[in-house]
Amino acid sequence: MPSPLAPHAATRRFLHASALALALAAAGCAAPPAQVAESPVPAPQAAPEPPPPVEPPGRIIFAGFAMHSQSKAFRNDVQLAEKLVSEIDPNALMLRLANQAKDQSADWPQATAENFALVMAKTAEVARPRDRVLLFISTHANPGLLSVNAGGKNQQPITPKILSDALAPLAKVPTLVVLSACYSGAFIEPLKAPNRVVLTATDVRSTSFKCQYTGNNTPFAEALFGQAGAENLSITDWMGAAQKSIAAQEKRRKLPASKPLAFVGDEAKAWAGQPLKDWLQAP
Repeated sequence: MPSPLAPHAATRRFLHASALALALAAAGCAAPPAQVAESPVPAPQAAPEPPPPVEPPGRIIFAGFAMHSQSKAFRNDVQLAEKLVSEIDPNALMLRLANQAKDQSADWPQATAENFALVMAKTAEVARPRDRVLLFISTHANPGLLSVNAGGKNQQPITPKILSDALAPLAKVPTLVVLSACYSGAFIEPLKAPNRVVLTATDVRSTSFKCQYTGNNTPFAEALFGQAGAENLSITDWMGAAQKSIAAQEKRRKLPASKPLAFVGDEAKAWAGQPLKDWLQAP
């Protein structure tokens, strides 16, 4: 018969074993608990660079001046030039001044030397890197002077120095200068610049159609800005066609040759060789 003390002995043995295990653990002989790996601290991220500013698209800035009040042709010239510019660039910035002839509207500012300086200064101020400038002047002239006449009265004329100084701040902006006036070839030399094209109705010593403008436009402005398909031609071909047209008219009417001139700066050759309609995309 088993001893009644046997279960108690088994219990004591279990308790001894458990105590031993606890003692071993306390003494460091038991396996250490598993280490939990620490998550690496992420390195601080630098703030992303802001995107570069978007360069605004280019546009044509047209500044047109009808400087003489003794013929309707001069203001009509500015309107004709404006029409071509708007066809090339519907977003063009238009600046128009005129000394209107009798019976013409007086809704434009007067084209005085003072206002000319103000408009050119503003043009230089607002011109953006991809803009193009077209300066057009239509008037009577004397050698070395573009005449300014308002209300039948002569005012301070535009000299080559005045015009050159007005264009100086635009030296880096592709600029086309068109002068429809007698003796206007005298302005080419002082206006020369690398990124500029200058087109004149005559050479240094010649008049244009004897300075008699009885039609709607001056012959030179009409030959240029009224030319069919002008927007598809390069500036050099456009001027070449105008020169041929002028020569043919003068021969037919037995008039002295006016000899229109063109200057193209070295940097301007790239865009002067492109169609007018692509002027804003040309380098």
